[in-house]
Amino acid sequence: MQITPRISAALFAASLVVLASCGGSSASVLHGYTPPSPKSVATAQMTEANETDPFTFRADEGELLVVYFGYTNCPDMCPTFLVALKNAKRNIGDLASRVDVAMVTVDPARDTADILPRYLSSFTDKFHALIPSTNEELSAVKDAFQATSAVTEINGKIEVAHSGTAYVVDDTGTVVIEWPFGLDTESMTNDLSILLNQRGAQT
Repeated sequence: MQITPRISAALFAASLVVLASCGGSSASVLHGYTPPSPKSVATAQMTEANETDPFTFRADEGELLVVYFGYTNCPDMCPTFLVALKNAKRNIGDLASRVDVAMVTVDPARDTADILPRYLSSFTDKFHALIPSTNEELSAVKDAFQATSAVTEINGKIEVAHSGTAYVVDDTGTVVIEWPFGLDTESMTNDLSILLNQRGAQT
């Protein structure tokens, strides 16, 4: 079949409609991983630096809590994630006031109550520096999130391994989305905007 200019123009117009439709729907698509069976972490608790009451893994009403397992001597994964989150919070403007951050150190022997809060303050102004007081406390919280970590000493050098996933928790203590390591700032911006606007509409 010969494609005339009129038919070609019609096909082009139709393709624009399809593209516009796809673009409109993608604006409400989360980029992180949504667990098919969301896990509740509302009963998990941990010691917070310079606080007397244990911290519960639940966002304030209408807000989100981003939970990350890491350590301050981490050379790559932790600062990469925290910078991306910092930029995502900047991108969402006023909504950023409704994003809280909780970092669980997997290296509590070195991440003390004076070190961990100072480290986090360089990335965000709203945070919880969580330092497990026992291995059992750390294990219980890791199990709740299904996170992993290990600290070993090899020839006098401390080696730390940890999973790089971040967990976005709502005000019921439910993990609503997970961010695998490597997810970029734009994707975090997208997900935070969608989730916070959803919660704003519900209140």
